[in-house]
Amino acid sequence: MRVRTGVAVAALLLMAGCGPGAVPAGPAPGETAPASAGAGCGTATEVTVTAADNGHHVCLDRRGTVRVRLPGTPADPVTVSGTALAEVSEHLYRGVSAGTAVLASTVPVCASPAGPGGVRCLAVTAWQVTVVVR
Repeated sequence: MRVRTGVAVAALLLMAGCGPGAVPAGPAPGETAPASAGAGCGTATEVTVTAADNGHHVCLDRRGTVRVRLPGTPADPVTVSGTALAEVSEHLYRGVSAGTAVLASTVPVCASPAGPGGVRCLAVTAWQVTVVVR
């Protein structure tokens, strides 16, 4: 029983990351809201995905654009798998053909930067969003 308790406590500490406010939950005021959608989603001409969209699917019109806004200084490169999207510029993608593409990167687990005398946290977690281009 003690072993299970110790493992549970360790797991909770790992999930807690480096403290409160680990990853921003959405876009800054005035930006497009996250475009999370279910399997029956409509299509959009402009989509902004953030850390809050991790693991979600979004739908996009062909010739529509996807902007990726992830925390981090600098943010890790975003990779694209599939042929439905083409990179227009860093963190901006355009739908080029009907199909599916996966955007992937990493996001910091902890808020940054650490304050003076604070502990620097280098933990990251995988991030990915599936984009369905119609």
